[in-house]
Formats: sequence, structure tokens, C-alpha cells
Amino acid sequence: MLYIHSVQMINFKSIGETDNDIIIEPHVTAIIGKNESGKSNVLEGLSYLSLISNMNAAFTNDNINRNNGTNAVIEYIIVLKPNFEEVLIENDTQILISKDKYSATGGILEYYNNKIRKYSDTLIEALGNNPFQLRDEDYINYRKYTSALQKEDSIDISRINAAFDFFEARITKVKATEEKEKIVDAINNVKSKWNAVIAMLPNVFYRNADKILQTQYKLEEVKKEIQTPKSYPNSLLSDFIKLIKVSNDDFISAVQSGVGSGQKTTIRKRISKNVETIINDEFKKFYGVEPVSLNVDFDSNTVSFSVQSGEGETLLLSERSNGLRWYLNTFIDARAHGISQSNVLYLFDEPGVSLHVNAQKELLNLFNDLVSKGNQIVYTTHSPYMLNMKDDGIHRIRAVDKDCQGYTHIYKTAYDARLSPQNQQDTLAPIISAIGMSIYDTFGPAKDKLNIVTEGVSDYIYLKTMAKILEIEMTKINIIPSFGTPNSLNICNILCGWNCPFVVIFDYDKEGVESGGEKMSKSLLYEMGKEYLYIKDVSQESICSKDYIKSPFVIEDLVGSDILNDLIKQKGLGEDSMNMHKTLLSKLFCNSIEDGSYHVNDACKDRFINLFDRIDRLY
Repeated sequence: MLYIHSVQMINFKSIGETDNDIIIEPHVTAIIGKNESGKSNVLEGLSYLSLISNMNAAFTNDNINRNNGTNAVIEYIIVLKPNFEEVLIENDTQILISKDKYSATGGILEYYNNKIRKYSDTLIEALGNNPFQLRDEDYINYRKYTSALQKEDSIDISRINAAFDFFEARITKVKATEEKEKIVDAINNVKSKWNAVIAMLPNVFYRNADKILQTQYKLEEVKKEIQTPKSYPNSLLSDFIKLIKVSNDDFISAVQSGVGSGQKTTIRKRISKNVETIINDEFKKFYGVEPVSLNVDFDSNTVSFSVQSGEGETLLLSERSNGLRWYLNTFIDARAHGISQSNVLYLFDEPGVSLHVNAQKELLNLFNDLVSKGNQIVYTTHSPYMLNMKDDGIHRIRAVDKDCQGYTHIYKTAYDARLSPQNQQDTLAPIISAIGMSIYDTFGPAKDKLNIVTEGVSDYIYLKTMAKILEIEMTKINIIPSFGTPNSLNICNILCGWNCPFVVIFDYDKEGVESGGEKMSKSLLYEMGKEYLYIKDVSQESICSKDYIKSPFVIEDLVGSDILNDLIKQKGLGEDSMNMHKTLLSKLFCNSIEDGSYHVNDACKDRFINLFDRIDRLY
């Protein structure tokens, strides 16, 4: 399988020509940003993605960024990465798509040239010189499609798909039986190999409206929705009828009481059978929490929907949990639009916005179930309860911001230094709430763990990364990032109130000592070496002599300036990159360690071992 690693959208609506690529995590990616920042534009732009057919709807004049003038061109640059559990395509694939161009290179081109090219050459040979006797526009298309199969420096996936359809639709025009059989065999051979490639490509499903299947519909409601489904954007009834492969007239007949009972009984049985095979059998694979069956009942000009869990009691749909209903509605919506079980990029705009806090948290668990089946999720949110900060969740958040000229910028981290100051507070509010105000909900009280509070996100990233390298036992500790020294103190006070063991780690500099450790000691009566530590192992004498002013020591010193400089040099980022935002530098370090492109030296490991040893003595 191939998954979507990044999408660069150029000139789409409010998105301009810079800061326009979104890095998509293999599993779940959250997008935050204040209202009117362009979050919905990002999702809408992603929703047009189709790697196997044309994307004409994405390139209409209505979607062009007006700030860049009428000559602006919308382009997509997509990077696909292989799932290394199934290595058919070994290298990254790059795809450029615009209104007039589709160019796929990299891994998928290599696979085509090595595994499929000889079969497409055989097809070209079998086609010979216009065996269909085509003329005018048909002949022009014939030439276009044969050229698509022969191109070597890139491939057009959508055009190759169209080529097979084109040739198959005109095979009856070939008069000679032997020649026809030769062409059919050649098409079948190359298509069988080509379909293996198509099966590796992800699909995209955009759920921008919270469409639901209601518990009950009266006959008149059914008729109105079937006649004008667009007038009911929040109802799934029409999608449900489409999915179970029943005609609108038959469904109306099933709901309607009265005459024709024999035919009506037959239709109702067919509906129940199709619901069982098309929805229930597949939903049990889709929903991993418990076996669930949807039931459809008809009575007195009314259709009702209920749900049974396993062999348990059957309850009306409205009586089931918000999470189950959300999952069932998503399943019906997706399947009605031809979306398969796995390798899907799901796009959700403000999911759970109308749900209470616990239901929002349940959605996060359902997201995990979806991605466990080989899917990806991108969603927008303003809610701190929709941000999962566990397991390095902070790395999976993207910030969207709009500048004073109206251009939307997409940042790879929620803490990018380029976020405009006037929008920064609103943009980061959900994360601040998730970390600083909802620790009990996000991390748990961790009464059986030592809660390690860090001064900033970069400290958090370095500690988590080095803990993995050193194989530190993480079941006994819980690392919580804060946003500056004052917030560290607030978090410690909350943890103390919950009777949770904790230690806060400060940089050994003016801010860390005077606004952190000294305040912890003098104002809050906490003890150094017990409730707080410094990055550097120091004595109280060094603090009293203000050694931290003459020789400050921060988290980057613990890593080692030699390592960070060497890493920056290796990445070809330039000498001034040491001055980049601290969080970006730590993220670069983390990514390079995780992908194996960089390895730290023993001196760095020893410094972190010393710190973790000091922490270890506390629990």
C-alpha cells in the first residue's frame, strides 16, 4: 500500500504559493487554527484528490486564489510513501496534477517500467495501426491513449485508466477474430498487472456535513427526501437507500401501509436481507468495538431503525451512544460513495462539534480503530478534547494561519515561529487547554507514575526521543510539556492538588532559576532534587553565586551543540539554522533519529543517562 505523506496545494482558494503543503501523518493528523484561517479550505482542497481519475472540479475558476490574479494556476504536488510491511513499490512517489497535466514519477514509475512496461508494449504492438478504424476526435484520443502507455519519463495514472476503458469500449470495431482476440488478451494481461498498482493507491473521503440516519421517518418524509435529497443535507436516508441497492419506488412501497401486501412483504424481506449482507456483515469488520447489527422495521406508514449489540437487547438508534451512531453514519456515508474498507484518507471538518466532552473523547478512540485498519485521518477542531496529546500526539498537530493579505499558511508544527502574533493565542488555545487545563482528562492523574513536567515543547521532544534511544522504561513516567516557566508552576500545583507525584525540569538559565526553581523553593516550598530539577546537575552554591548567568545550560546543551550543528550541516540547512525556532530544531532532531538518518554520539547519551538516573531516584 501507498499512503499520502504530503500534499502541496498551490493557488487553491485562500492558499497561495508559499507555506502551502500539509504533512499528513500515517495515522491521525489534527488541524487547528482560529475561525476564518482557512482550515475548511485545506480540507476542501484535499477532498478533490483523486489519483486514478481526473480532478477537473478542483481546477474551476471559483477555486482559484483571487489574490494571485486570473492567470493563477492551481497545482497539486503529492508525495506517496510505501508501507514497508508490503514492499511492492520501494521508493517515494511524486505526483504533480494541474488542469492540463498529470505526472507521476519516483517509485510508481520505477514499478511501471520494471514490471508493467513489457505488457503495455505488447498491447501497443497488438493495437498496431488503428485497428478500430477510428476517425476525427476518436482517432485523436486513440493516439493520446497509446502515447500515455508508451511514455517513459513519467506516467499519467488517470489517462492510463481511461485508455483501457477506451480500448475495451471499441473492441467490437475490430473485424478480424484473431486480431480481436490478440488485443483482448493483451489488454487483460496489462490490466491485471496495472490493477495491482491501482489497488495500492489511497482513496479520499470527505465528510464535511454531519449527516445522520434518523431513528424514524414518516412516509411523507421519505417521499420528500427521495424526491429532493439536496434539500436534506443532514440526512443519510437517500444514501442508505442507494447503499442497500433498492429502488426509490420499492422503498416507498415498503414503508407504505395498505394494498399489495404480498409484493410489499417481498420487498421488505429483500431490504432486510440487503441490510444484513451489505451493511451489517461489513460493519462488523469496520467497527471493532463490538458486533453490531442495524435493523429496519416498517409499521403504520413509518420506517424505524434500531441497533442490536451481539445477542443483547435491541434499542432504537437514538438510544445508542453518540460514538456508535457517529461510526455507523460515517460507514453508511462512506460506503454509499464507493469507499472501501482500508487505505482511505478520511477528512472530517469539526467532527463531534455537537457532542459532549466524553463523546468527543470517544471519537478519538474510534479514530484509532479506523487507522488500525490501514486508513489515515485528517480533521479540523477547536476543541481541546479532540486533541490526543499522548504518545507524542503534539507532533501530529498542524497549525493553519491567515496573514493580513488573506493568504492561508499551513505549518508543519503547531508551534511554528512564523505564526502571526495576533493569531497565535487563538490558534494555540486548544493545545494550551489540552495540556494546561485538562491534564486529568488528557494524561490521567497518573498516581502510579512520576509526572515529568518540562518547560517547553522542545524539552518534551528531546526527552521522549532520547528515552526511546536509551530504552528507558516509560511505564513509570509520564512527560507533560508546558508553555514556559509560569505554566510549569501551574501544572505542578494542579498535580499536587490531585496528589500525583511529579517533578519539573528547568533549564539552568536566568528564567529557569529565578522564575522557576527559586520560586518553587521560596514561594511554593518545593525542594530541589525532589519536586524540581535542573537540566544540569548543580549545587545550591552554584545557584547562589548566579553561575547560571555566567554559564547557562539549557536542553540544547544537554543534546550538544556539536550534534545539532552536525545535524544541520548534514541536512544542508545553512549556518544560521541554529537560530531556528527551538521546537523546529527539536523536531528536526526527532525526525532524523526516527528515520535513521542521524545517530547521536556516546557523550550525548551519557548526559541524558545522567538526567534519567537523577529522575529514576525519585520513584
